Amino acid sequence: MVIEINREVLKKFPELFGEKIVNGRKVVVEDLIEKLTREFRSDIDRVVRARREWLNDRRPVREKATFPRWDEKFVDADGNVRTFREIVQGLIDNFLGRDTPLRWGLNWNTPVPDDLHPLKNPGLEITGPWYPMSRAIHQINADVASMMEDEEDASPAWFIPWGSGRSVAAVWEARRIVKRVLEGDIPTPYIEGGKAYYVKKERSKWPTLIHRIPGLHILDFDIRVDGRPVPAVITSIVIYTVNNYDQLKKVGSGVYFYVPKVQTPDEALVIEKILRRVEDELGLKRGEIKIAMLYEEARAGLYLPVIFWIWRERLVKSNNGRWDYLGSLIEMWKDEAVYPDPQNITMTHPIMMAYQKYNALLCLMAGLDREGKLNAAPVGGMAAVMLYRPDDPYQRNRYNARALRAIWLDKLRERLIGLIFVTEEAVSKVTLKDILEGKVKGRLYDLFRQSWVATPEESYVKAGNEPLKASLEELQAMINRPVKYVEVDSVKIPAVDSGLTEQERQLFQRLGLIDENGNITPWVIRPEMLDSPEKLFNNVELWGGKDLWSALYEPPKGDITIEHIQHAFYMAANYGFQLLNGNLAAAIDDYELGQRFMNDLATYRIFSTWLWTLLRHKARITKDGALKGPAKTRLGVIPADDRIKISAGTQFDEELFEKLWELHMEWTYAFYEDLDRISAERILLRFVENVKNILHNAYKAGPFRFQTPIDTARKIAELFKVEELEKAVIENQPRFDRSFASVIMDILKVKLTSPMYLQHGGRLIMVLAPLPDEERSTVLRALFTPREEVEKLVKEGKLKSYVLELYDYIHDIR
Repeated sequence: MVIEINREVLKKFPELFGEKIVNGRKVVVEDLIEKLTREFRSDIDRVVRARREWLNDRRPVREKATFPRWDEKFVDADGNVRTFREIVQGLIDNFLGRDTPLRWGLNWNTPVPDDLHPLKNPGLEITGPWYPMSRAIHQINADVASMMEDEEDASPAWFIPWGSGRSVAAVWEARRIVKRVLEGDIPTPYIEGGKAYYVKKERSKWPTLIHRIPGLHILDFDIRVDGRPVPAVITSIVIYTVNNYDQLKKVGSGVYFYVPKVQTPDEALVIEKILRRVEDELGLKRGEIKIAMLYEEARAGLYLPVIFWIWRERLVKSNNGRWDYLGSLIEMWKDEAVYPDPQNITMTHPIMMAYQKYNALLCLMAGLDREGKLNAAPVGGMAAVMLYRPDDPYQRNRYNARALRAIWLDKLRERLIGLIFVTEEAVSKVTLKDILEGKVKGRLYDLFRQSWVATPEESYVKAGNEPLKASLEELQAMINRPVKYVEVDSVKIPAVDSGLTEQERQLFQRLGLIDENGNITPWVIRPEMLDSPEKLFNNVELWGGKDLWSALYEPPKGDITIEHIQHAFYMAANYGFQLLNGNLAAAIDDYELGQRFMNDLATYRIFSTWLWTLLRHKARITKDGALKGPAKTRLGVIPADDRIKISAGTQFDEELFEKLWELHMEWTYAFYEDLDRISAERILLRFVENVKNILHNAYKAGPFRFQTPIDTARKIAELFKVEELEKAVIENQPRFDRSFASVIMDILKVKLTSPMYLQHGGRLIMVLAPLPDEERSTVLRALFTPREEVEKLVKEGKLKSYVLELYDYIHDIR
């Protein structure tokens, strides 16, 4: 068999396929997809299968999730074999400037392009889909260092929601938009939804474009080779590279990828081999395609030096993907421990601080070249609060000041974490001031200069950029600025341009970022602290009084509260509903924060995984509390009415879950009722002024001396023309298909109460969303049935054959 491409895709997007001239070479897009699939599909199947086997391995975490043995061997894409000890020793040798045969570092052969270098381009990186084109224009216009066109967590849908009227998944239009934008084919103005959009920057001022590819576990059902869906990562890499390489090179840029979800050296090696084959096909230099790593899997931390070593020709930065990372930690311990409320495990929690510092230190150690220049750096995590619009019906925009302060503080914290001072002097703590004044000898590294953001909102981006772009001298001055507040509902919130408040100072001091006098205190590292592999992993002075494994992986202590359980279900259900509708990047009203919070597959992973572990272990609630029913509040209709009292010690079992489920269903109906009230008021508001004028004439004398009641009523009725009302009804229509509300509730009930665990469970929603209503429930239950029974039902004709393909996909059976 040969390659088969969805006919609708070929019909609608012919410009993405066929013969192209790239870097002076002739390339046929579909031929290259087929070639790479035949060469690497078995490798991808093998590493994905290994993920499932590891996940199902019931050995204790402390036994199966250890750092590699010192003598364990690893291989790179050139066939070089080194033990774990040799790789780590080579990393140490590079950091200490020892010119040994084991020494290695990042990007020594093909330099990092200036537009991609994370230390030469301080500021925020914005991520999101490029469909529709307005989103691409927003990213271009934003004051950011990089724009990340996304085909992963916040991607345009890879599927067609049932009833959407689409014939092709939205991701295909996004790919065409990328091609059009890079070719300069942007209408001026671009009109969308009656609104005009303009690109406000000349091409040389655009942020650097980075393409986020899908994970190895994702399949592309629009393209098949030998009857099987191709790995989506291959489709994504080929279409982006072949269609856009020449345009990117014309403007002094290149093909850059963000690589997600990598867990092991084997997975990293597969990605490396695919990229090398693409470079060979296009006649590119080895390492010309550069990558950034999403360090978002806890398991990847076990192998981080090895992954860096395998990617040493092209790895430029490593991002702290905070959400997936927390989800993967909960997942790692799913069979033997229950995490406390994940809402309380923020980036200032000790395990998350160790995670950020580990990433920063390895980027430093591997990033140095032989002349001491840095070729790589860490990148901070997502800031994802979305500001409320001024016309919010509940005036929740009054809380936007809190969001602005939060991103400023978040990025300041990251910047300070990345200050590492290497010295041979016998000191354990120094201030930035003393370093800048030359009072202590050593070298200061300033590593966290980039970080992620989810919205191009100008004031939000400005607040996040300030700590990242500031000079070292300005950092201390920012901390010492006068403390200022804005008052919201009688609550004082620190202003975005305020110095650190006393509470914030206490937090930063606890984190070791400032001293008792408010002076910035970089992380001090003396060479003898890590001059051997054993010291790097076991020196408690490096890792906050613990060895590295314990600092990264030991489950934290804390409360499990019924309120946070309900909040987790609320967030999972709301995101799942939007995902069913084809929206992978969903702004959800987070009633705990009082803000809109951008959710994606990673946040869904956190909450759904945590809820699954609570049910599996019948975890006990640790504090008295209550499940809440819907109530109208200043934040809208939210779970706020204490309905069912829950005592400390109560088990979270299926009976209690059922009560939670029912209350969320009740909230859903109350929420929709209130949305309809808001729409009704907005529609009627269009006519208020004219109705007022008619009433004025009727009431101004008598009343009704000049205008009778019946004439007044007729005049008012004449205002409500069908055409005008139709326009108003359409303008106020809900964005999403509400019929999917009951669907996500059914999915969550089956998924969370099943003993079968799904990794990256968003795929379950993706495969169910395109199915007609009459098939979806049957398929859902089949997907949580033992495979041999599903196979039997397919053979007997009681299930359609595609169900088995979907089963193997979501369970990573390859």
